[in-house]
Amino acid sequence: MKTENINHAFLDPVLTGDHVDTYYHFGAASNDPILRGLRDVKAVIMAGSGHRIHEFAQTWSRMNGDAEIIAFPKEERFVTRYCHGVLYASHGMGMPSASIAVQELMRMVYFLKGGDLDALEEIFWARVGTSGGVGLEGGSIVATTEGVMADLQPYRVLNGGMGEYWFDSTFPQAVIDEVVAVNAEAGLAVVPGKTVAGNEFFLEQFRLDGAICMENPDSKMAWLEWIYDNGVRNIEMEGAMLAGYLNHWGFGKFAMICTTLLNRLHGDQVTASPEQLHEYSEQSGQAMFNYLAATLG
Repeated sequence: MKTENINHAFLDPVLTGDHVDTYYHFGAASNDPILRGLRDVKAVIMAGSGHRIHEFAQTWSRMNGDAEIIAFPKEERFVTRYCHGVLYASHGMGMPSASIAVQELMRMVYFLKGGDLDALEEIFWARVGTSGGVGLEGGSIVATTEGVMADLQPYRVLNGGMGEYWFDSTFPQAVIDEVVAVNAEAGLAVVPGKTVAGNEFFLEQFRLDGAICMENPDSKMAWLEWIYDNGVRNIEMEGAMLAGYLNHWGFGKFAMICTTLLNRLHGDQVTASPEQLHEYSEQSGQAMFNYLAATLG
């Protein structure tokens, strides 16, 4: 872990009980009894939808002998479940929402592991979701190798009016290789590739079907072909930030597994049937469960 990048000034007094850390958007705090049952956490799995988090926990429970599920009571912002060593949490849509979830989850696991950096390094993180394919048809599963923004540069934020702070938004190659290999053994194909994380669903993803449109068919296709030629295989809205924040602390075990809903080279709107969309969503979840079952036991 990169201990110099951890906010010890705030987090360490929480461990000694000098002050309480409130994970406001999750409706919990470091002195909340509900956290006592989470200290054996081995993985943190995130998805945009609260409904999906509920389903993930139910599936993991069945896979582990109907293991107990702990549900956080507050669900206005994020839905949270814990079951058999895995903390499942929704993050909403887009990097602003997801960044809140990730920051509070990082603080939470720091407390749960008592600041033990070796124990923190062993935690596996993943975002599981859906995306737009770039050169891949709907139903393809992508394991992200690097999260980039719409200009193919890494994730960055404004730094107090002094410019931008750039993050390393690559994903660990060893984990990508494991995800691909484990799922190949299970008969599920996973494609490695870069992922664009857009700040906006319409404009930064060069869509032509928004209420506001800055592009035309030629400029849209030029951008899509450019990102494809540079190794991008899907587009979503959270991955670059996720990798950036986890790399900043030095986590070494994390992944993003997303199913494509459509091939953006062929259009902008998702036209798959509800049955197809459910199947696509299930595929990325199955890829994640295959990996968890193989690595967590």
